[in-house]
Amino acid sequence: MIKQTPFKVFIVLLTCLASGAAVSQTRIEIPFPDIGEYKTVTADLHMHTVFSDGKVWPTVRVKEAWRNGLDIISITDHLEYLPYKDDVLPKFNRPYEIARSEADKMGLMLIHGAEITRDEPHGHFNAIFLSDCLPLDTPNQKDAVKAAFDQGAFLWWNHPEWKRKDGKAWCEIQQEYLDLGWMHGLEVINGNSYYVNAHQWALDHNLTLMANTDVHDPIDEVYDYASGEHRTMTLIFAKEPTQEAVKEALLQRRTVAFGMNMLIGREEWLRPLIEKSIVVENPDIRLAGKTPAYVALRNGCAASFDLKLEEHTGGITATENLSVPAGKTVAMRVQGDGNTPQGAAPVELTYAVTNALLAPGTPLKIKFALNASFSQ
Repeated sequence: MIKQTPFKVFIVLLTCLASGAAVSQTRIEIPFPDIGEYKTVTADLHMHTVFSDGKVWPTVRVKEAWRNGLDIISITDHLEYLPYKDDVLPKFNRPYEIARSEADKMGLMLIHGAEITRDEPHGHFNAIFLSDCLPLDTPNQKDAVKAAFDQGAFLWWNHPEWKRKDGKAWCEIQQEYLDLGWMHGLEVINGNSYYVNAHQWALDHNLTLMANTDVHDPIDEVYDYASGEHRTMTLIFAKEPTQEAVKEALLQRRTVAFGMNMLIGREEWLRPLIEKSIVVENPDIRLAGKTPAYVALRNGCAASFDLKLEEHTGGITATENLSVPAGKTVAMRVQGDGNTPQGAAPVELTYAVTNALLAPGTPLKIKFALNASFSQ
């Protein structure tokens, strides 16, 4: 055994601590293009701490979010479910108060929120942009939702089919909230669960599409960033990076849900997001007989795309199935049949982005326009 002096041990410990500090402050960016006049910001608006049934302190949620590349979070602890109340005093505004200074230091937007937690058929509702959580702590579930609405909260129904998976979770109470204007959105992705019926309900009732982690454990125990996983989040298209602008964007349904490498959104936002993310590097190609040409597709965003060829110009074949990883460039094979007349002609390829959904089972379709020069 090699003996080490106390000084050497001290140096080793100091090096380890310094190394750990450096790792903990590394941020993984989540690149997505802006759309027109709107800035694309990333948000996780459903998470928990020890002030309800989570496993971490509020400041930890801030640091996790910063490392994971988020721009916005809301800590939404349960008001009614408090398993640690004998050890952590149930002060409903404290998670926000504790986390706020850390969020300010790290340049992270922290929105004041809470989760109204009631049994089925009511279910769980998140309320954000609150000024005070205390009025929501009331026995009557409708009074709690109204108290949030009266504060100007943005409200949505969390994990609608978490317990009821029969497609019948939408009941009279949800319809009543919709009619009253007390429900603005639906969480179509919660953690690693995609709720197909909730997706359709959001479209049918013109509600904002939301995706959040609902994380309780330390985030690194849920998502493996080292292997390329990302946490579930909502992409919000805001006029500027302020709480007022973010709230306006949510109310106007300018969102895309992003989770499990799925993108779910309305076409007016999903199409430009993807079309600005995938760039054709060399649209001008030469096709000599049946000799293939290769077109480079560069993906500049944080989502990987799965493409399936749907339509193509006559006399042309192309790669049937393509995976375009986040931040990577791939080669798409294009080949003529040898019978196309010589000269220049446009070539159009239509692909379905199978992991980008406009509606349940309905993928977005995008076109690649190429300029081909044919020869024998």
